[in-house]
Amino acid sequence: MAIPRIAVSQAPYIRDLDAALRRCLEHMRQAATRGVDIIVFPEWCLGLNPVETLPTRHTERISRLARELNMMVISGSIRALEPESGKKQQRSLVIEPDGTMAGSHAKMFFQPTERPWFEPGLGVNAISTRWGRVVVLPGLDAYDEEIWLGTLDLSPDLVVMAANPRTLAERKSLQETVIKRSQDIQATVVLAPLQGRFSGASYVGGALIAHQGRLLGMADEQETVLIAEDPEAPLIQLGVTDSTAGLPLTQSLTGQEVRRSLGPEAERRVLIDWGLLGDTDWDRGFEQMLGVARGNPRWRTLAPARPDSPNMLARFVDGGASGAFAYPGLDHAYPWSDPVRQLGRELSHLRKPLVVHSGPGPAPLRFDGPGLWDEFLMEFRAFPVIIHSMGQRSPYLEEAITLAERHLHVYLETSHAPIGAIKEAIRTIGPDRVLFGSGGPPQDFHAEWEKVERLEPEMSAEAFQKIVNLNARRLFFHSEGADRRGQAKVHPFRRPG
Repeated sequence: MAIPRIAVSQAPYIRDLDAALRRCLEHMRQAATRGVDIIVFPEWCLGLNPVETLPTRHTERISRLARELNMMVISGSIRALEPESGKKQQRSLVIEPDGTMAGSHAKMFFQPTERPWFEPGLGVNAISTRWGRVVVLPGLDAYDEEIWLGTLDLSPDLVVMAANPRTLAERKSLQETVIKRSQDIQATVVLAPLQGRFSGASYVGGALIAHQGRLLGMADEQETVLIAEDPEAPLIQLGVTDSTAGLPLTQSLTGQEVRRSLGPEAERRVLIDWGLLGDTDWDRGFEQMLGVARGNPRWRTLAPARPDSPNMLARFVDGGASGAFAYPGLDHAYPWSDPVRQLGRELSHLRKPLVVHSGPGPAPLRFDGPGLWDEFLMEFRAFPVIIHSMGQRSPYLEEAITLAERHLHVYLETSHAPIGAIKEAIRTIGPDRVLFGSGGPPQDFHAEWEKVERLEPEMSAEAFQKIVNLNARRLFFHSEGADRRGQAKVHPFRRPG
């Protein structure tokens, strides 16, 4: 079965029925311009609609537009009248792309203020649709563990949780639950939360789309139509690329807690393990690292480049590496030596970026200065060279910035560099050749991220995005199939003003 492109409409609650309906139709049309297959609305998307037998004149308008746009519509609960029993219920609707109603779910659990007015449904059900088996869990139904166990038994292809967090802590916990549940069912789970003031309470939004444990799209509390396409979507809303994420193979990333995929560190990552350059079985180590990256479509792996091993480097790139990393000082080789120049010739043929270690490290200090790469850079200009950590401290920092001034194919990476040096690098060579990186394991990420965040007010939004996302994305991700199509796969729409 093809993978649907899904949109979540997130907008503040509107009491007025006509205004709420107009906004639903507007968001459907807006999503249709991006080729959306399914649009999901939160609870009370039609405001305080009259309690009428379904379909009503208002849901019929949604059905007609769904047919016109060839789009499935899934709603959070709206007020409805059960025709046979006369019971008042809250029902979530699933409308097929041809405009017919595929089915509905009657909400089972209610807030205290709702209980006197509505009758609960009898159980959870999977609704058969063009896009597979759909389960909708509105409000408190989405939190109940017994209902979730029943949902697992239904083997759904898509679960919509129209749950409504009231605090940021509750929102984060709920988002983690959504990602975990998408892993549990090995399918797609959508969080479509209520936002704004409703019935005396405030709700904080936080729409999210996850597939098989992977975060495809996430919104904050602003009004938006969040769109995600397929499970291979590598870009999330925040737009962060960690260009030098460390990967010690003693710590397996394949078993990381799902909660680690929330926040900026959930974005694109470029994995490096400097330890492989001193490992006798570096071939096996690289294959292990490549296997870890294959488990997450937002990650890329760089290949270890050791002197006198250009053929091995070519094989690693053919196997899926997005570039290479080198620390020839570990082999007591200078960058101008012939074994390292062999690597340069191979990379010139491959046209892949090279990350080089600089500054104090385990090699003798005479091999660590960034300035030692000057002759190499004069000879090899066909591929980008990234100076890892900008040399870390003086006098290496000054050497790294001088290299970047002399050679336009040199980039400077920020991990472990002082904030003053990063500012100087941006001032000297501009934001187009500065890359954000954590330079270490996941626990190092936040310290490095806070450092560049402190610089954000001092530059334009465009310059900041270049440093934390676009530069590294262009270097390491541009040649991949997902980006050759020229469009990012998560598109947040925001209302102007």
